[in-house]
Amino acid sequence: MLVVEGGARPPVCIDPFEDWVRAPISRDDLEARVRALQNRLISRRVPTLDAAGTLSFGDHSITVSNAQAELMDLLIERFGEVVYRGEFVHRLAERVPTVTRNSLDLHIMRLRRRLLPIDLSIRTVWGRGYLLENAAA
Repeated sequence: MLVVEGGARPPVCIDPFEDWVRAPISRDDLEARVRALQNRLISRRVPTLDAAGTLSFGDHSITVSNAQAELMDLLIERFGEVVYRGEFVHRLAERVPTVTRNSLDLHIMRLRRRLLPIDLSIRTVWGRGYLLENAAA
């Protein structure tokens, strides 16, 4: 956040995480702009999953099972986008010979519980699949 003098030329901002205002500015307006910048940054974070099954997002991390890691790989690859049920079934079929709709639902339910402490959530997109998103945003 850059505060520019009243008569000065405005800066050129090409970064979505930059902003500027002209002085004088009220404290409330300044704080609102800073919060908006923080929200932009938070919404851009993407979770990571290492080979040991440690899922990290922001300052938090948890461990997930091998089956959950397979599902999370797909969700992280397309963070914020819909992953279709068929893609999950195909991915799990490599580990489990018979994947049913109920077994996939059970894996997703367990994974949702595991994600609660790290501000991630899996949203159901009815008739299509699931979407991993930032629960705090």
